[in-house]
Amino acid sequence: MNRAKATFLELVFPPISNQEAHHFKNEPAAEHMRASDFYMIGGKPKSKFSNIVFNDDDMTISFDIYIADENRSHGVIDIGELKSVAHFQGEQFGLSLTENAIEIVYEKGGENYILDRFTPENILWYRSRNMQGVSGIDNFEELFRYDLLYVGIAKVGDSYDRLIKKGHHARQAILSNEPQRYPGVRVSDEIFLFLFRLEPLFISTFGAGDDIDLDFDYQHKKLVTDAEKAFVSLLQPEYNVVKFNQYPKSSDGLFDSKLDRYSYSIGEAITFNTAHGRIKGGRNGDLGGLSNKADFISVDKKESKLFISGIDFPNDEV
Repeated sequence: MNRAKATFLELVFPPISNQEAHHFKNEPAAEHMRASDFYMIGGKPKSKFSNIVFNDDDMTISFDIYIADENRSHGVIDIGELKSVAHFQGEQFGLSLTENAIEIVYEKGGENYILDRFTPENILWYRSRNMQGVSGIDNFEELFRYDLLYVGIAKVGDSYDRLIKKGHHARQAILSNEPQRYPGVRVSDEIFLFLFRLEPLFISTFGAGDDIDLDFDYQHKKLVTDAEKAFVSLLQPEYNVVKFNQYPKSSDGLFDSKLDRYSYSIGEAITFNTAHGRIKGGRNGDLGGLSNKADFISVDKKESKLFISGIDFPNDEV
């Protein structure tokens, strides 16, 4: 009998810049963030919207996406197709169009509220998930790339408390030490937070005469701890001081579990780069985070290895 587990990382919230994270403190959005206890911090030159045009006739907003000074893509937001607008119960709404955000807003009781909000980063995530009302940006996979600076977990509690609500040593070290990626831009606008949850799939195979045992001794925090060690040991992000060089051996991960082998992948169309390697995620329209486009880390208790989609195995979808 063999026991295996395939786990993919799925974002519970769109990528946010370090600067944006400050504004999300104690906001309702924090409750969505609390579904995460595994996070990454990445860096990328600041992006911006440009050539924004609102067409009143068909209620669309067209725009270009620039990274640094380079025009990298073109997209369209069809306001009438957005679910947030379709479900809106108010009488009227307005628009705020800037290089940093495209917002659909409304007023209630003298206060302004955001009905929907798109940034040059989160719109790549929405497009990768085929969000209704967002089109164009067909090269989103090329733009959804970051330098991986840190991988962390919340051994107790969630990522919001660990990374955003409270001071975080790695986040502060990154802000203090990372250089500008584009002149004149705040480093805080070029550092991004990725809040993941782990989605495991357990598989058992039986041979003739095997006793059937479906107990995987599943403990979520052990899975989270092991995933951190897997990513850090292979990719070695700069700001992770401890590199877990003995992995897959560990006293608090999956080394002593019933599993014979296990794997980790990123179930989003994001690519993370480090000086020691690259890992590319992928997302399948039908199967979600299970995708042949995603690289994966394979672990068999003796060693761990990164398998590259399209090189080590076919990258065609089912």
